Amino acid sequence: MLIVERQQRLLEMLREAQTATLEAMSDALGVSGSTVRRDLETLEQQGLIERTHGGAIYRGPHHHSLVFAERMHEHPAAKQAIGAYAAELVEPQMTVCLDGGSTVYYAARQIEARPIQVVTNSLSIANLFTDDEKVELLFVGGNLYPRTGVMLGPIATSALATLHADLLLFSLAGIHDDEAFNQNIAMAEVEQTMMRQAARSVLLMDSRKFGRKSLARVCHVSDVDLVVSDAGVSDRWVKAMGDRLVAVDVPENGNGV
Repeated sequence: MLIVERQQRLLEMLREAQTATLEAMSDALGVSGSTVRRDLETLEQQGLIERTHGGAIYRGPHHHSLVFAERMHEHPAAKQAIGAYAAELVEPQMTVCLDGGSTVYYAARQIEARPIQVVTNSLSIANLFTDDEKVELLFVGGNLYPRTGVMLGPIATSALATLHADLLLFSLAGIHDDEAFNQNIAMAEVEQTMMRQAARSVLLMDSRKFGRKSLARVCHVSDVDLVVSDAGVSDRWVKAMGDRLVAVDVPENGNGV
């Protein structure tokens, strides 16, 4: 069994039962307790569970789709580092718009500034702030895209078009030449609307997405105020993007998969 598959099974087990002992998880997966502990440490760093004495408790969103959960496991150390940098851009009293990208989720978890207003079309991200009395949450409705748990379509874009945000944090499928792309036309339309309504747009994208092209064009790179990635970005992109690109270091002890 692959590491990501094992961790996904642990997450599903905890989501369903809300809590489980180390012994029960070890028996269910047929692996050692030390292996389960390492997997739980990774899931805890992603904000999905909380380790307890002899077990764990589910703490993640109850609306994670399987696709979104899988993306949370892809290059988590890089996404954590990118998210930490982006979270520092948020200041008290800001209105922050957040799309449903997994890297944006890592950023949302690390936002410490309060009070703030949060606008999002993501079920997972909205769930992070539902019990926070210092966050005014505006959840944008629309047609649910079940693969990633985001709201899309004309209802979403019409609602967003009436709003203003100080800062947009968003993530896309790839950058190719001078253009940024996403995998879904409806997603691209929502993100284009978010960009128009935000005073500053910051794209969060790990280095493996550079040079990739996807179905729907979202914008020209020059339309984005800042791109935050990790230090794995090639020199070609560093030179091409200049001051528009920030490449953050990823701790060597980060838990990749």
